[in-house]
Amino acid sequence: MDSLIKIYVQPMKTTTSILFFLLLAFQAFAFTPESGQYWDPEEPGTGYAIEIQDNYLYMTFYVFDEQGFPVWYASGGFLDGNSSYEGLLAYFENGQCLGCYWQESSGEDSGYGYVEIEFLTETTAELTILGVTKTIERFNFFLGDELQKMRGEWQVVIDASQYTDTNTYPYFSDVMLFEQVEVYAGDEMVTGCRSESTVYYHYCTTRALQNNDLAAIYDDEYDELVAVMRDDADYYLAYYLKTGTDQFDGLAYSYRVGSVPDLSIDGFTVRGFRTASKTFVDNGVGPSTANDMSGYDKTLDGQNLAGLARYLPARLGGHEKSAQTTHADSVLDSQAQDRILNTIKKLEQQLQ
Repeated sequence: MDSLIKIYVQPMKTTTSILFFLLLAFQAFAFTPESGQYWDPEEPGTGYAIEIQDNYLYMTFYVFDEQGFPVWYASGGFLDGNSSYEGLLAYFENGQCLGCYWQESSGEDSGYGYVEIEFLTETTAELTILGVTKTIERFNFFLGDELQKMRGEWQVVIDASQYTDTNTYPYFSDVMLFEQVEVYAGDEMVTGCRSESTVYYHYCTTRALQNNDLAAIYDDEYDELVAVMRDDADYYLAYYLKTGTDQFDGLAYSYRVGSVPDLSIDGFTVRGFRTASKTFVDNGVGPSTANDMSGYDKTLDGQNLAGLARYLPARLGGHEKSAQTTHADSVLDSQAQDRILNTIKKLEQQLQ
């Protein structure tokens, strides 16, 4: 046990758990569990700090003993696959107090056995201790609701490799700027544009809003964000996304203006990452990746450039795909397709 305490907690046995059944319809998309402060909304006052580095997880518990005094528990080890963890729960005491001279803490087996974690999404998980399972989620301190938290700059990568030949581009990129939450025709949306330049602009320029505007609706019942961007005069890009705090993943669809996207075939796999805060987008000051040229009005020619969609490869049904493409037909059932198409129509109306 001494060796266990010296490194705080060593990796213990792992196990494979069955994913929560509500995720079966979306299990085709890989997700990355997020580090951060987690809690059970049904039990405020306690929490869990989870840090994930590569495939190693370390977890600290902010809880209390039977007398109501705060205690420190921890567990650490390697994930099993993408989303499962099981490790020994250790107990620590006799450490350094605030402002005091350092002294080494002592630790031992807590006697509570193993803690199990099964991540359901980027920011939610099932936590099991002593046979009791709780659903925990990453605590949202300041970002607001599901639409407000999208405000900011997002770098997007579209993976078209399953639909491309070896002589074409397997990946495409884009930049989304969500600026504000508004109500259009009774629907609450977060709106913005494709960034005209991450070097020169921290906001949506008039040109960007006229040519590459963007709108998204969040569905609380199905926990999904649907976004539509005007790619150019001839094409739209539609996104079906599951969102975390600073990342999202899902599917992207390109389609001509005046038509509808074919949701019966899988879209392009897409991942997105926040690269500038909403404060930076609002004010030009705050966490971001921009340099000293931000906000400088460079001169651009007035010609509208072709968008991204026309360069994406054609998506094929499962029976039409080449031997190199192994992706299954759409993970979206017919009801989901109808629901998403209805949302896309609402978003297109806002963009017109």
